Amino acid sequence: MAETRKFLSVETVSLLVAFAILAFAGLVTVQTEQDRRQSSAWVRHTLEVESALYRLDGAIRRAESEQRGYMVTRDPSYLMSKEALPRRLEKDLSELGSLVADSAPQAERLSKLREMLRERVDEFRQKYELMEAGRFDEAADILRGGEGKRLSDRIDAMIDQMVAHEEMLYRQRNEELTQATASLQTAIGSMIVLIAGVAGFAVLVIEKQMNALRKSRDSLKGAYNELISESTRRGSLEAQLRQSQKLEALGQLAGGIAHDFNNMLSVIVASLNILRRKLKRNEGGADELISSALDGADRAAALTHRLLAFSRIQPVDPQPLDANALVLGMSSILHSTLGAHVDVATVLAKDLWLTRVDANELESAILNLAVNARDAMPNGGQLTIETANLEFGEDHVEENPDAKPGKYVLIAMSDTGEGMPPDVVEKAFDPFFTTKPIGKGTGLGLSQAHSFVTQSGGRIKICSKVGRGTCVKLFLPCYVKDKAIAPPTREPPPQEEFPHGKPEEIVLLVEDDESARRVTAQGIRELGYTVLEAGSGRQAIEIIRGRPDISLLITDVVMPEMDGARLAREAVFRRHALHVMFITGYSQHAFVRNGMLDPDVNLLTKPFTLAQLAKKIRAVLDARGDLPKGAT
Repeated sequence: MAETRKFLSVETVSLLVAFAILAFAGLVTVQTEQDRRQSSAWVRHTLEVESALYRLDGAIRRAESEQRGYMVTRDPSYLMSKEALPRRLEKDLSELGSLVADSAPQAERLSKLREMLRERVDEFRQKYELMEAGRFDEAADILRGGEGKRLSDRIDAMIDQMVAHEEMLYRQRNEELTQATASLQTAIGSMIVLIAGVAGFAVLVIEKQMNALRKSRDSLKGAYNELISESTRRGSLEAQLRQSQKLEALGQLAGGIAHDFNNMLSVIVASLNILRRKLKRNEGGADELISSALDGADRAAALTHRLLAFSRIQPVDPQPLDANALVLGMSSILHSTLGAHVDVATVLAKDLWLTRVDANELESAILNLAVNARDAMPNGGQLTIETANLEFGEDHVEENPDAKPGKYVLIAMSDTGEGMPPDVVEKAFDPFFTTKPIGKGTGLGLSQAHSFVTQSGGRIKICSKVGRGTCVKLFLPCYVKDKAIAPPTREPPPQEEFPHGKPEEIVLLVEDDESARRVTAQGIRELGYTVLEAGSGRQAIEIIRGRPDISLLITDVVMPEMDGARLAREAVFRRHALHVMFITGYSQHAFVRNGMLDPDVNLLTKPFTLAQLAKKIRAVLDARGDLPKGAT
């Protein structure tokens, strides 16, 4: 193996040397091309100088020809403007001066030529002024004097010298251009040969390396087979371990839920049994027993909602919310829940932004976190609830990959309890995980809060140190379009304040469970409505066909043969003015999108109180005040 490594190292060095030579050849080629372009530019420069000299000579000769033609014919069309020639010569001289500025001999000749042209222009101007005054004989005398001829000869001689100098430069530069072109062709040819050589050498090196890799592959094949065998055995053990962990977690969940439900059912069953005996004996005290049974049912419903929220199938109804108002509204509930040994302090930010969340779910999350804080302070302590406005930029997102840039409303809950070690913090949001004794909790409190905050578009974070307490931070997305909506009251309205209906408002109730249908229908009749009952979607369609006076359709969602969504479509197709309300214990259906309640769907989640049913029915019917045609 050592010899193979030495061989590969030599081959690698050889390749590097070959590529260095190739790079050098490329640089030579580029430099040669630059020299060729520079030589070509100098050739063009020489031609431009000669062209400027010829234009200058042509301008002088044309001026002489025009003056003589005017002197002979007296035709003004032969004579140009008195200032035209000086302007033309000055322009040509300026252009020529910029072209020959790099050549001292040519610049010196141009200076002399400029002086001669000035004298020649003065002579042209003198003759022009004489002819303009009609003194053509005097102008002819100047012409016959020969001074103009001598100046023209000197000018021509100077121009010829400059042209000759440029011709010499042209020959030199053209020869340089030819040499540069030949050098470029040679460099390109050499580079092609080098590329071919390097490519061949690379092929040889690759082939030798492939041979070495084949030998290594053969030597590793046995080790690979052993690794596969070990991996298969380990995978089987890990699968067994995961199954064991699942069973342990499910057992823990079942134990906690069973304990809680048994307590609630015990209250309900005992209250109803005692109530039955009291009713048979016509004794009083029924209201207290009914309140106890309803309280147990409410707690059972709350536990069900927690389970649904944890599994992210519980529908949420987000609304713009003032978190400060919600925290203040929960003050009495928190004090009664936590007890006298826990002090509750609030630090609420001024001008707190609005957030858009489900108020009931946020209350539940805060209450669960408060209970956890209480359990972490068995000897008493302080719970501080703080709100603030925060804005996260890109820098914060880079340090916290689970965060998103934007504005957030912070609700931080800090306790002075025992705190949690890092390994417990890492598992705190895991479902069914709890540090409480068996039967004291289901391990869904933090999981529910995490699911709710994430579902609402925010994030949750735990900061904790053993012996110094814990801080749980809820980052909820900012909402700025509407005004704050006060948090809903948790107390049901008195019976006499329930919104009631009228006998002419007919409600069709569709429920496949006979017991649930009977109880719900009884409650709707208690509210003053006329109730028609159907046990299936097909039966409901038959009733709708014969009763055009139905005001409201209340249907369960999950039913055999025809579900509630399909029933609603067919019913509204037949009665366009028909109001529809859904009741369900689930939410994974077409009218719920991404866990958010569709604003066009009227949904009441089971179980519900008579007060909730009364308000929901009245809100649906009052959404459009007209009754269907045929209503009495």
